[in-house]
Amino acid sequence: YYILMELKELTKRIKNFQEIRFKSYNSNLTSELIFIHLTEEIGEIARQIFNKNSNMRNYDETNLKEEIAQSVLDLMVLAELNDMDLEKEIELKIKSMEDKWN
Repeated sequence: YYILMELKELTKRIKNFQEIRFKSYNSNLTSELIFIHLTEEIGEIARQIFNKNSNMRNYDETNLKEEIAQSVLDLMVLAELNDMDLEKEIELKIKSMEDKWN
């Protein structure tokens, strides 16, 4: 429960930060823009996983961690922008998965 309480606070914190950031670029924070940014971050995760497994380019573990963290934050903002109770939905999803696979 304590972790989920922090999740709600963190979600509001990152959304507020992103709103300020977007306004500084004369833009509005929207679901569409966050989704596009999330897609970009997922691509960067894919690049690092590809690099790690292909040996074709240098793998950067620090960058992989940064991109995963940014993707999680983008998902939190997307949930907040869509008035989603992320804590509730995560609990419901975990319960649904446990019920299905236990």
